[in-house]
Amino acid sequence: MNQQEIYEEVIKKYMTALASCDLDGLCALFTPDAKVYSPLLGWIEPRIFFEKMCTLSDIEKSYQIPHNTMMSTEGKPTMIKHFTYHWAVKDGRATTFEVCDVFEFNEKNLITKETILYDTYQLRLDMNGNPLDY
Repeated sequence: MNQQEIYEEVIKKYMTALASCDLDGLCALFTPDAKVYSPLLGWIEPRIFFEKMCTLSDIEKSYQIPHNTMMSTEGKPTMIKHFTYHWAVKDGRATTFEVCDVFEFNEKNLITKETILYDTYQLRLDMNGNPLDY
């Protein structure tokens, strides 16, 4: 497997674990000192971020529509996953938004940094504010 295929496999595992709220599966893909940037929470530890997401998420009604997976053209250990996310929460609220997750990897193919990019405007309207702010 070449490096691109390895990163694609890690991201495939990430998307599967995210869809099922497999907290241990998600966290196993990150280094111990990794950080996630969320537009709603800023920089945060992966376990704390995913615990918040999984506590709220209705995994039976949430789903992803994949669009693209892009590799850095500058030789950096970086890959971007572009998808649409329909996020439903347990109290019945739901929203849909387009996302680009930027993943940076170390030499062991673990994620060192994830930067999540999306416009929060519609999400905040649909969710009556920031649902992760509790």
